[in-house]
Amino acid sequence: MDPIWTRLLAGELDPLLLAAHGVEPGRLSQLSQLRKYGSRDEVAAVLSLWDARRRATGRIDQAERLWVTAEAVQQATRSAVARHKAARIRQACSESPVIDLCCGIGSDSIALSQGGPVVMVDRDRLRLTLARANVRLTGGKGDAVIADAAALPLSPLPLHIDPDRRLDGRRRHSYPEMLPGPDVLEVLMERHPDLALKCGPGVDVSQLPAGEVEFIQESGDLVEATLWRGSFDGGQRRRATLLPSGESISGEEELLDLFTDPEPAWIHEPVSVIERAGLVAQLLSRHSIGELHPGLGWLAGHQRIDSPWLKSYEVVERMPWREDKVRRWLRAQGEGISIVKTRGISENPAQLARKFRGSGGDLILALLRHGKKQVAWILRRSL
Repeated sequence: MDPIWTRLLAGELDPLLLAAHGVEPGRLSQLSQLRKYGSRDEVAAVLSLWDARRRATGRIDQAERLWVTAEAVQQATRSAVARHKAARIRQACSESPVIDLCCGIGSDSIALSQGGPVVMVDRDRLRLTLARANVRLTGGKGDAVIADAAALPLSPLPLHIDPDRRLDGRRRHSYPEMLPGPDVLEVLMERHPDLALKCGPGVDVSQLPAGEVEFIQESGDLVEATLWRGSFDGGQRRRATLLPSGESISGEEELLDLFTDPEPAWIHEPVSVIERAGLVAQLLSRHSIGELHPGLGWLAGHQRIDSPWLKSYEVVERMPWREDKVRRWLRAQGEGISIVKTRGISENPAQLARKFRGSGGDLILALLRHGKKQVAWILRRSL
């Protein structure tokens, strides 16, 4: 392992670490001051650590204290998501030891260690060392084992695994492209019946082995899918979960019934996670709504709906989509557009939003494809 990291973890570079807090890498005068506390390489390493901590802030709890690298932060599970998964795992296996395979810098290990011992496993010695230090720093208990997933030298304990899903800096969402790949993962699934497999939110569910697939949205961002097997499986094929509230919907993917009235008073946009999980149909019977147009995915009804799963918009006007026609209507009404949304249309919403920005106002322009027609819906967001 890099000797600079060894000195950092041992506390030997604490004066440099303290002096470098808040220093901007491009400020030469500040950099020269830091040379009083360490070598050029040590200064560079400490500045890189602080930069990685800043990147982790808002995603990982106590980021300003943890031992992290910039690359590992990009791949680390958000703390809110890690706590949610750890709660599911601990509900099934209580305080038994749990293996966190491909643990990285330990964001999942930290959450798991709050409910019982965790065995951190990674083939990267630096990341494994950082994970162990982070678990200890946050008051957890755990052991660290350097090993490859293909030769895991451990008994068949409950297992959480976070495969590498990046190639040349590009995210990979396909199950066959994960590292370790399906050949190794499926051997692990046989040996460790109680298993949670972290996937990207774009994973093709049809490629995954049997189990419950949970899609997770945290603070508005669709961030992860998890395959739950064995005693972790909740008994449903799909689940959508919102964090931090923890609200969840589960079931099977179903086709959407149409809303038969061509003049709805309200349009409802499903949040990303329930649409990605294929569970929008679960909302129809709850709220007397239906799909606005076949295959569109947006819903319609005659009432405002207060639901964390939907964004409700009051219909102000609708017309065939032509930019000049929409502009004339806005001028006549003394209204303006603040947000542009599209579905099934090639128009760039950001570019259109810039075009309409000067008109002021708080209306929403939704450009939606109805078969071969492009329809402009003028909407007002429900407060």
